[in-house]
Amino acid sequence: MKAVLAAVTALFLLSPICASAGVINDTYWGGDAHGYGDIIGSADPYDVISADVERSGTMLTVDIATRFAGHAREDAWAATNGIGYGDVFLASAWTPSGTDSQHSGDNAANGTVWTYAFALDNRWSNQGGAFKLVALTGPRNADNVLNSETFLSCALYSQCYYRDGQATAANLGAPGVIDTGLSGTWTVDPDAELKFKIDLAGSALANYSTIALHWGETCQNDVIEGSTKVPEPASLALFGLGLAAFAARRKRAR
Repeated sequence: MKAVLAAVTALFLLSPICASAGVINDTYWGGDAHGYGDIIGSADPYDVISADVERSGTMLTVDIATRFAGHAREDAWAATNGIGYGDVFLASAWTPSGTDSQHSGDNAANGTVWTYAFALDNRWSNQGGAFKLVALTGPRNADNVLNSETFLSCALYSQCYYRDGQATAANLGAPGVIDTGLSGTWTVDPDAELKFKIDLAGSALANYSTIALHWGETCQNDVIEGSTKVPEPASLALFGLGLAAFAARRKRAR
């Protein structure tokens, strides 16, 4: 029976319940692409490839693979500070508009209502920095977020094209946007990825079994959106209790 217990223990230690990661691939186009499809402009530097979402206990990491990493302040002619990094939006379920695989009619007005955001301290930094977790409590995205058109100074259709109507940043001045008191860090791996890390202890996000995500540059020339399953921390605790009970029963039976 020691062998059985050892095997169960090994299974527990190696189980994905301990730390679960899910990959969201960029198959989402989103609406208001003005005929460009997935990426407005060229793939360099705007292409977004995937998002890796991992939660281990209450620690959440989100790695967004994008060629835009390290290219903040790109196209300064189109915006006062150039193009920057958008905030990361999260929810417990993904409910995009439309049934086509690209959800090519989806935008902030008709799609998923995001309930949390990573509000970046400096979206034009190519070194990274800090972010705060804010809860988005208004019933509509319009009550909680700033869309891409807020960040562009060029005239759409005549001077430039960008994906308007997409959730880009938490509106920190809105009454329904509440600072949770939790904060995290983000880093930039040039031409490769943006990495976000936060301890969710005390947040409802720590118990989400599914995490939906939305991210794009401030122009939203490319957007990634989708969802992935992650285990609830309670599952880990229950598994551990079951293992302990199994070991206790075997000890009493001797």
